[in-house]
Amino acid sequence: MTVPDDDYIALGRALAALRHRAGLTQAEAGERAGIRNTHVSLVERGERGISYRTLTALLRAYGTTLGGLAAEVEPDGES
Repeated sequence: MTVPDDDYIALGRALAALRHRAGLTQAEAGERAGIRNTHVSLVERGERGISYRTLTALLRAYGTTLGGLAAEVEPDGES
């Protein structure tokens, strides 16, 4: 098993926070973004990278933008 990268972990935590704020489950988020809920889970745990297309689809599902995501991630990589 690959050890998650700190940047992927920070991104995953930020995406999870946005999903929770939107009131969605991983399954609902995946359905709205056109991906599997297992992919949402892997990304949120920092175990998988994410393409720009998938990232923007998730952000649309959460009702936010790249700017909203950037605001969620703290400067030191912790969220």
